[in-house]
Amino acid sequence: MEQPPFHNSNRDPLPDANDIEAEFRNTHEHMYVDEQAFQLSAENRARLEADKRWLRNLIIRLLLAGLAVGALLSVGLIWGLNQLDMINPPGLNESVE
Repeated sequence: MEQPPFHNSNRDPLPDANDIEAEFRNTHEHMYVDEQAFQLSAENRARLEADKRWLRNLIIRLLLAGLAVGALLSVGLIWGLNQLDMINPPGLNESVE
């Protein structure tokens, strides 16, 4: 019987839940975070704040532009459908006697 092409269970057994749990326990115990690496200088902090403001303003402008384009398209669509007399279905304009 042939082995599957991507995994040889005799040579590399798949991990079970105990192996995964032990791996998480070991990585958290030996994890060291260098606080100095995450410290920002005043210049970098100012640059970061300026970039945040620029990105926020860009997103707001894009939303407003999308709303304006959507409003113009919807008004134009309604105007065009009204010009082609496609808003009112046929038969509603006739009086019922």
